[in-house]
Amino acid sequence: MPAQRVDQAIEAIRASGSRVTVDRRAVVEALDRSGDHLTAEQLAEAVWVRHPDINLATVYRTLELLERLEIAFHVHLGHGPSRWHLAGDVHHHLVCEICNRVVEIPDSTFDPLRKRLLDDTGFVIDPHHFSLSGTCAACAADADR
Repeated sequence: MPAQRVDQAIEAIRASGSRVTVDRRAVVEALDRSGDHLTAEQLAEAVWVRHPDINLATVYRTLELLERLEIAFHVHLGHGPSRWHLAGDVHHHLVCEICNRVVEIPDSTFDPLRKRLLDDTGFVIDPHHFSLSGTCAACAADADR
C-alpha cells in the first residue's frame, strides 16, 4: 500500500508543524516509488521526472526534515555517498566488499548486542546509519573453490 506510506509521511510532516509543500510531497513520493536506497542525487533525478523545477538544495533540505521526523533515514553502504530510504520497516545492511551486494537484516539481529552493551557499559547503540561490511555467501563460496 504505497499510498498509505506516503499519506503517513505527509501526516507526520503536518503534525510536526511543518508545511506540506508540493516539493516535500514529491520527495516523499519519489522515495516511496524507488523501493531502493538512493543517494540524494539519484533521488533528485527521480523527483525531476515529474517536477523538473525542484532544485537539489530543496531535496537535501527535505531529506534533513524527513530524517529529523524519523520518516526517512540515511545509511552508509560502504564507500560513497549516503543513501536514503523511508523508515517503514527498521532494518540494517550487510555489504559485500567483493561484489557490493547489499543484504538487509532485521533490526532484531542487534538485540543481543544492544543488551550486552547496555549491561556492560550503559551505552545505547543506534545502528541505523551504518552498514557492516564483509563477504556475502556467494563470494565466500567462490573464494573457497
